[in-house]
Amino acid sequence: MSIEFRREKYIKTFHNPLNNFAPEPQEVELRFDPLLNHFAVFNPALEDKARLFFGAQDWELVKKLAEASKEQCFMCPPKVREVTPRYPEDFIPDGRLVRGECTLFPNLFPTAPRHAVIAVGEAHLRKIDEFEPGLLADALYLGLEFLRLCFEEDPTIRFGLLCANYLLPAGASLVHPHFQVVAAKEAFPRQNELLKASHAYYLRHGQNFWEELCVHEKEKQERFIGQQGRVAFMASFAPLGGNEILAVIEGTKGLPEITTDDVLDLARGLSLALKGYDKMGYGTFNFTLFLPALDERAPYFTPHLRLITRQNLYENYRTDDYFLQRQLGAELIITPPEEMAKIMRQIFAQGGNK
Repeated sequence: MSIEFRREKYIKTFHNPLNNFAPEPQEVELRFDPLLNHFAVFNPALEDKARLFFGAQDWELVKKLAEASKEQCFMCPPKVREVTPRYPEDFIPDGRLVRGECTLFPNLFPTAPRHAVIAVGEAHLRKIDEFEPGLLADALYLGLEFLRLCFEEDPTIRFGLLCANYLLPAGASLVHPHFQVVAAKEAFPRQNELLKASHAYYLRHGQNFWEELCVHEKEKQERFIGQQGRVAFMASFAPLGGNEILAVIEGTKGLPEITTDDVLDLARGLSLALKGYDKMGYGTFNFTLFLPALDERAPYFTPHLRLITRQNLYENYRTDDYFLQRQLGAELIITPPEEMAKIMRQIFAQGGNK
């Protein structure tokens, strides 16, 4: 076993004015990601600060925003298949990709050579615990199919990602649930970092980091959450975002090896994880499905999805992203991954039943 889970703890004392200036020790733990040049910071006292500065999700406010925007929403039926942009027929014959209630179409304001949007379901508002597996599977399937089509049309478009922003604090400009798919000639920065680090680990140890990680976390059980088919779900040791969950599609080396069953199993686990976030009191999220080059079966890499929570939506909410994340490249841990994994294991064991 070559993976190292490194922690460093520091205890410093100061005189706290909230406690009559009595000496008070403060503990800070640094957790170093076992693959990347990254660390996350945990201070047990931050849980109290979180209660003060991070409010509860205000679903009534979300409902008001949804009601105010529904009439103009181009993702709601029938508009989603009438007024949204279309691709040329020589790329996608029908102009859009459709599966079940989900529709994929071009982004009017692309940020990559290929950038599509997926309207996830017909409901304009869907709470975080209402993303059922079938719906998620249809949306994920459309995203992966789009990436396949991008590479078939232009083999120089070799890199792609499937992503999600859910509600305003996560970067969404619309209440209506939607995912996004981007593709380009070059790997995106974080994708490139993961690929290079995974390749370096493979060359150094002769092992696939992601396969070793899955074996270790299943054996130790501290952060392992559950298994859906070939997809292993676990909490990140040194998360790249709030309450990060890794979903590793075991036995796959790239997009060509991801099956329809894998997509459904990924959707099942994703649905359960979102229900777990709801139980923890979170109401927004981002995710990204990381892949190697679209035409590659990379022995050093395993496709995986990284799911994180974002700041809750309430009146006058503040961002959860500040200098530590945006400029220093570190992350703040509020709930220890091991504690989060306990909550998620219960949800997975119950199958999402309340």
